[in-house]
Amino acid sequence: MTTVALFGDSDIGRVRRINEDSFRLIPDRETIVVCDGMGGHAAGEVASQRAVETVEAYLMRVNELDRPPSLCAEGGTTLPPEAEDLVWAIRLANCRVFQTAQSQKHTLGMGTTLVAARFLPGRAVICHVGDSRAYLFRNGKLNPLTIDHSLVAELLSQNEITAEQARTFPDRNIITRALGTRPVVAVDVTVMPVARGDWYLLCSDGLCGAIDDDEMAAVVARHSGDPTAAVEALIDAANAAGGHDNITVAIAEVRESTYPAAATTDSMTVPEIGDDAMAVEQTLIDVLFDGQRASSGHLEANTDKIAIHPPNP
Repeated sequence: MTTVALFGDSDIGRVRRINEDSFRLIPDRETIVVCDGMGGHAAGEVASQRAVETVEAYLMRVNELDRPPSLCAEGGTTLPPEAEDLVWAIRLANCRVFQTAQSQKHTLGMGTTLVAARFLPGRAVICHVGDSRAYLFRNGKLNPLTIDHSLVAELLSQNEITAEQARTFPDRNIITRALGTRPVVAVDVTVMPVARGDWYLLCSDGLCGAIDDDEMAAVVARHSGDPTAAVEALIDAANAAGGHDNITVAIAEVRESTYPAAATTDSMTVPEIGDDAMAVEQTLIDVLFDGQRASSGHLEANTDKIAIHPPNP
């Protein structure tokens, strides 16, 4: 089995008027989710909160439901059932955010990024859409686990700009994939072995856009014995760098991993899948939310610090 402790916090930063980030720590499913909303006029806030609440609702109730068909069968690849559950939860979040975005004029075009980690016996499942990131801190080193779905990342991969140019690139905030901007979404998934003592760090770009990976690694290393202190120190570092965006940081600390770890790391993109899957999504949303169709009703803003949530005793 794998036992993790979950920690997280979110801060409005020093420039923004509201916090459009949202996150969830779901200890009963050993899962963390971080979302960074976009759209302005509070619509980004609605998108990110719709997304995290939908992921949580599905994961908490999936065992009561008939599991939907595999999203990977046609491609000849497989994921553990719990990993498929996370992908389905993200697809439901996309569907619900898209419905909400279409419901009123002022929410049209809103969306959110998402990065999530779920822990299985001996393995971690990392899923992401957009430019919120996941990192692994192991043996004193911090390594990225995700590649941004952004214009800058594409240009870097094509060697059209350098890493230094990327930091000041004028269109560095353009993302190429997000939840809620299309009826369906592709989800990048990585399944990898875990080890005792690992830290999985998830963040919005209010952190990784403010300080570089080397500085982030130095902050984490200074607080490697205390995840709560590391979360707060990372937020403080982003604010010290200007706090130009909302900042959300979540850490999963692997405390036990006694199940034999998987030997390999496998990555894949679960593609956009058409009408049949979309019909299943709508049915599941109706079940989870009592048939209530999406609306743009106000959700409570994350306008201040959110408490750290350690695991249940």
